[in-house]
Amino acid sequence: MSLFFVVYFKEIIRLGRRYPFPRPPNCLREGCKSRRLWGHGYIEAYFEGYEGPISLRRYRCRDCGRVYTIRPFGYWPRHHVEVRIIIQRLCKRIKAGKWDKSDGLTRQRQGQWLRALKKNIMAYLGMSFRGSITEGFYELMYTGRIPVQRA
Repeated sequence: MSLFFVVYFKEIIRLGRRYPFPRPPNCLREGCKSRRLWGHGYIEAYFEGYEGPISLRRYRCRDCGRVYTIRPFGYWPRHHVEVRIIIQRLCKRIKAGKWDKSDGLTRQRQGQWLRALKKNIMAYLGMSFRGSITEGFYELMYTGRIPVQRA
């Protein structure tokens, strides 16, 4: 499970594993709520615009075994591009009908986001959903889902 905290991304890059990552106050698993979260090492993650991997802190609940990864706010799990950029690109594509390739994000990656969004709208909002793709995006976010998640 990913936990999102406001962290200083450039400081994480500069300090690496010495960065003072915040510790979650307790386990978030329903029925557990244990306060015994232990450090569980680091995981290497890649983010768009950065050359190498970035070390992110992990914690493990001693009682139920759930593992939490501390991720920078503004990035969805399993996505290497900021949420705001994903939203901008999808909105531009929906309005203009063509992809923006100005900063190196490939048409293929952006197309994966759009296909996943359409699939998730059908899966979670149903065939009876009559709103636009953009409205579906925000409705999925409102329900706590990642609109472009491919599972």
